[in-house]
Amino acid sequence: MNTSENCTIKTQNRFRKFIFDYGNLILFGFLLTGVVIASHILSRLIPVDTFENLISPLFHTAFFVVSVVGAILVFRHSYDIPARKAFARSLVWWAVLEFVFFTLEKGFGISTIVSGVQTITSLDMVVRNVFAILLLAYPMEVLYPKWLKWWRGLLLVLPAFLIWALDKWSEVDLRALLIVYPLIIAGILFAHIRVYQERCEDYYSSLENSAMKWIDIYLMSLIVIGFSYFYLCFSSHPTRLFTQQWLILAILIYNILQIVCRKAPWRETNDVEVEVEPKEQDQHFLESKARLEAWMDKEKPYLNKDFCLVDLMEVLPMNRTYLSKFINMEYGCSFYQFVTDYRIREAKRLMEENPTMQLQEVADRSGFSSPTVFGRIFRRETGMTPTDWISR
Repeated sequence: MNTSENCTIKTQNRFRKFIFDYGNLILFGFLLTGVVIASHILSRLIPVDTFENLISPLFHTAFFVVSVVGAILVFRHSYDIPARKAFARSLVWWAVLEFVFFTLEKGFGISTIVSGVQTITSLDMVVRNVFAILLLAYPMEVLYPKWLKWWRGLLLVLPAFLIWALDKWSEVDLRALLIVYPLIIAGILFAHIRVYQERCEDYYSSLENSAMKWIDIYLMSLIVIGFSYFYLCFSSHPTRLFTQQWLILAILIYNILQIVCRKAPWRETNDVEVEVEPKEQDQHFLESKARLEAWMDKEKPYLNKDFCLVDLMEVLPMNRTYLSKFINMEYGCSFYQFVTDYRIREAKRLMEENPTMQLQEVADRSGFSSPTVFGRIFRRETGMTPTDWISR
């Protein structure tokens, strides 16, 4: 069976791929929802005076400190990547807003976000919508490169103020729209992750250092927070804000650490090339295909863990966009799937010729980034673990 047929078979098996790609994320969502519900219940055990005089001020201080320090660290580790700069600017704005709200409350007695026994007002919800847009800035820039401008940021916030104005002068309670609005944006971004993944698969042979899993977890967390916000709007307990505060603080810290500790920032460059209309189809496509396969079989570039699409220019003098289309047209799959097929075949050859070889060595010698990645991809592509395949 040739490479083209293998790629076609893999592309058709979408259900198994969905389970492997999103099963853990769905489980994470359920677990996080359970933690949030438990936290809302336990928050009622916190003494009101302790929360208002100690815990809540500590949270606001922590938000300010984390935002300032985080902005500095992210700017230093931005590597001129627009998405990281967008997140750093969001942290700066978060720190500014925290300072303004704290000053209004402590200096002038103007409380923007009520922490007493009242249910949350529409104005409070507008403020939280602003913070929600700030949290969505990073995934928005990753998934829609170069789309987020300052004026578009204002336009994203504008509907929240319009809903607040309608709620203020209307007899109809429109607060529910303020809850749903950021959830709709998060949902749109979540749906666009697949497009982002396809773009990565067209250019890279390994997705382990891409931002996909990171953004999956990030957006899932924001969606869970959004749904838990219903509790804040209809609960009258003074400590109801506890869960939201620690959860959002945890998300900020998580994303700052992700950016600072990531060693492969090129996955987030989002250097989307201008789409060019291909010239008339290369009359020598068959020759190019044969030349590529001969090079792959002889040189085995896929054994390099960082092998990417532009490396094909060594044998095929095409630009990146045209190379991607060439792989898609000739093999019916993405570059990632194309290379994965070679790596799986190499791993099978190694295990067949050396049944006693350790799986860690098999993974390393067939181009996979780690034994864990090798095991997961092998099982996804073949329906069995490497150990089962050897036994069979």
